Amino acid sequence: MRAIACLLSGLLGMAPFAAAYEPDVFGTARQVAERAAHDVGSDGIPCRSGLPPPEELTLEETVERILCRDPQTRLAWASAKAQAAQVGISRAAFLPRLDGSLDGSRSYSDVDYRDNPYLSGDGHRERRSASLELSWVLFDFGRRSAALRNAQQLLLAANASQDSTLQNAFVLAAQAYYDALAAQSSLAASRQVAEMAAQNFEAADAKYRGGAAALSDRLQAQTALSQASLRQIRDEGSLRTALGVIALRMGLAPDTPLRLTSELDARPDTAFVRAVDELLAEARHEHPALVAARARLEAADARVEESRAAGRPSLALTANLARSHNDQSPAFSGDTRASDRSIGLQLKIPLFEGFERTYLIRNALARREASQAELADAEQQVSLEVWNSYQSLSVESRSLLRTHELVEQSRQSLEVVQGRYRSGVGSMVELLNALTAYASAEEQHTQALGNWQVSRLKLAAGLGRLGFWAIDSRQ
Repeated sequence: MRAIACLLSGLLGMAPFAAAYEPDVFGTARQVAERAAHDVGSDGIPCRSGLPPPEELTLEETVERILCRDPQTRLAWASAKAQAAQVGISRAAFLPRLDGSLDGSRSYSDVDYRDNPYLSGDGHRERRSASLELSWVLFDFGRRSAALRNAQQLLLAANASQDSTLQNAFVLAAQAYYDALAAQSSLAASRQVAEMAAQNFEAADAKYRGGAAALSDRLQAQTALSQASLRQIRDEGSLRTALGVIALRMGLAPDTPLRLTSELDARPDTAFVRAVDELLAEARHEHPALVAARARLEAADARVEESRAAGRPSLALTANLARSHNDQSPAFSGDTRASDRSIGLQLKIPLFEGFERTYLIRNALARREASQAELADAEQQVSLEVWNSYQSLSVESRSLLRTHELVEQSRQSLEVVQGRYRSGVGSMVELLNALTAYASAEEQHTQALGNWQVSRLKLAAGLGRLGFWAIDSRQ
């Protein structure tokens, strides 16, 4: 998925540092890195979190910068790398083990027989030896194969969990941007309402001074202007808060000046929405949380096989090559040299382990049962998420049409009432009611726009298919 382009491309830049001190003989790191190569965005731009933000911040760049700085995504990637190394550990068990040793010692002895001084004497002894020992397990009833299968499935689960973490971080990053856009739209609407309230106050004040209106009209208009100004102040604070959240999540100071280029509008990029039954089936098949849960269940099955195979005999090839040299004084029989070579088969049969093997198997079976429950729970959670997001998107799509109509109707009504009041026909109460209705309609429409965007992204994430395509303005 392209949603993880920035994060993975940035994090992969650290891979050479890991390879600098520990070689990856089995190429296990590529099982994490190869997936990233397919997920890099079309522009191939790496993480830009260390660079200052541009003058105009787009939604795509905001999401990229937040993903690059998100600690949960880094944790998920590190966990996947650790599990990839565990695959290498399991593969290493199929290879022979060769151990070498070097030994050297020096001693001095002084023997004094008082009853027989002719047997007394002193001497030294120096010993040097070197040896090589080879051990290679040839057959173990599938224990190593089960351990490798377990590690591979856990790596698959770690990669899928990484995808799930990235998609969640993607949704939160986009939601932060949409919250800022909603606050920006609300501020624009409140400023417009404040300007209208100021115009109404000027009209009421002029009519009052001319004797064509009562003092109550002027006071009501002034109260409406104060309320509109108060709403504008609160909307300005909400916008500063939303922009500060974005700045902090991008690793910047909260008071960093940011300017958003996008507008909070609806885009017709919901082609992925189909019948809810098809969406549920697709989510059960592709959602990374379910892929991870199924992989953990497969790993639990392999763990049961590994625990059972560990209690069975194993056959190993053993070989030894040793050479020693003793340099000692004549009192200790002089110099001696010895060499030893051996090769053979070693059959190891576990006879009694204090019932440890029984409880290891019982533990593995219980963990498999827990993995089955975890898979069932993940399926239920994904289905609920898709269903709720589908219904939310459906409701918000219809709400967009209605709130748009409501804004247009309330604006026209406000213009008519303003004209009536200025011509001396309408009342101040009628004018204030029209202004309140227009402000409420703008607020509802802005909220519906924000909810629509977030619901659309959550549905895409629930299907396991969230990416930059969902926020690309060219869609």
